[in-house]
Amino acid sequence: MHNIFVTAAHAAVESSADIVNGTSPAAPEVVGWGSYIQAIGILLLLLAVLYGMLWFVKKIGMNKGFRGKKGSQVTLDVEERFHIAPKKQLVVVRFLNKRLLLGVTDHQINLLSETEAEDDSSDSSSTEEFKKVMGQFHDKDSDS
Repeated sequence: MHNIFVTAAHAAVESSADIVNGTSPAAPEVVGWGSYIQAIGILLLLLAVLYGMLWFVKKIGMNKGFRGKKGSQVTLDVEERFHIAPKKQLVVVRFLNKRLLLGVTDHQINLLSETEAEDDSSDSSSTEEFKKVMGQFHDKDSDS
């Protein structure tokens, strides 16, 4: 046991001599302002890359709608919206050659009407059909 204390004391004397001579491998490294500026620069670069990826996904990826097996043909399209009240609206959606009239609230979506859609998706025909359906709902409300 005495031998262990002598070895530990000898190691402490050697390491203190290394510290005095300035050759200790355990000497603490001095961190300057350059390291902080480099870390902030890397952080800003990382944030810029994340923002660019978010912009790319929003601009290119998400706003194109559902794509069918045909690739470039959009199979889901919102044609018209009519806001009834805050967070309540009627939406005409074209999906797989059908037009759906949906009642949308913040808690649920209800199918109100379903019709076959024509092959041409001209805006005038969808607007006229939407006005006709809205007129029917308005007439039902007037009768009540």
